[in-house]
Amino acid sequence: MNRGRAPDRSPATPPDAGWTFIEIMVAMAIVAILLALAVPSYRQYLQRAHRAEAVQALMQVTACQERVRAATGYYDTTRCIGQPPGNGYRITIEPAGVFATPVFKAVAAPARPAFDDGCGELTIDQSGRRAISGPATRLGGCWGGR
Repeated sequence: MNRGRAPDRSPATPPDAGWTFIEIMVAMAIVAILLALAVPSYRQYLQRAHRAEAVQALMQVTACQERVRAATGYYDTTRCIGQPPGNGYRITIEPAGVFATPVFKAVAAPARPAFDDGCGELTIDQSGRRAISGPATRLGGCWGGR
């Protein structure tokens, strides 16, 4: 019997200690790497989601303006603004505040520079022409293939 002595430990028995500083640092490094990979992907996802909301809002404005023109014979830029899409873009209609105009242009401008992903402002006019203020080569991607 081992009275008064510490019990013998076999080599396979782990010590009764907590995490070491090195183990905590390795775990923090792994978390930092995962965050470095995840955050940019999440931002791109948010940009695409906000842009899709803006495209949908522009299509609704265009359809509404066409209904106004079918009923009255002209476009009315005081109407059809409706609900702004999320927080990513601000929708306006040009020329602003005109009751009877033969043309219009609906504009979705990024509300904050953080959401500006190279597309810039999205625009659509009465003839359905779509444009962006960014590089023209990005037009299809910015409008989501629509």
